[in-house]
Amino acid sequence: MRKQPKQQRAKMIVDDILQATQQCIAEYGLAGLTTPKIAECSGVGVGSIYQYFENKEQIVEELLLRKSESLGLRLKHMVMEKQSIHDIIPSSIQFGFDVMREDKGFFIEILKYWHNYNNSNAAKILEKHFFELGLYVFNRFYRHWDFEMLKNKSFVIINSTLFTMMRYVSNNEFLISEQELKRELSTMILAYLDHENE
Repeated sequence: MRKQPKQQRAKMIVDDILQATQQCIAEYGLAGLTTPKIAECSGVGVGSIYQYFENKEQIVEELLLRKSESLGLRLKHMVMEKQSIHDIIPSSIQFGFDVMREDKGFFIEILKYWHNYNNSNAAKILEKHFFELGLYVFNRFYRHWDFEMLKNKSFVIINSTLFTMMRYVSNNEFLISEQELKRELSTMILAYLDHENE
């Protein structure tokens, strides 16, 4: 951000800009996002927007930072309420599908361009939350695993699951229902974990 808001009114203006950006992305797509559209949707003048952000990319980056932090905390909270790994895996998959579809498909649109944000601060925040969550889950249920195995398992599970879910949600022409996909992903992950646990 060009200028961090300090006063309450300034914080509200930035929140309005970010909320409008999210709405514009859901409505027009990331490729159709413009600063004038954000201004129109937010009721904040273009000049005022440029007081806080250098360009629309910086607005999107700030929005993704906030959304990533919120998403990570929500996922952690949900996982920590579950009692068994057999509850955590399907619940986490359901959580992922729900998040991808909320806010009128905002995340689905972002995921189409994720390669542009792969090394962003928002991606690093998500990776941090996923890593911490993996440590928590593996330490709770697979304490005997060494760090190298934990790191490898986390990488494979998180990336293969997210990639499959993203492809499914962004292109729903597959010959499998969402319920079947959730069940198959859960079965695959639990079998992969149990294989090393034998």
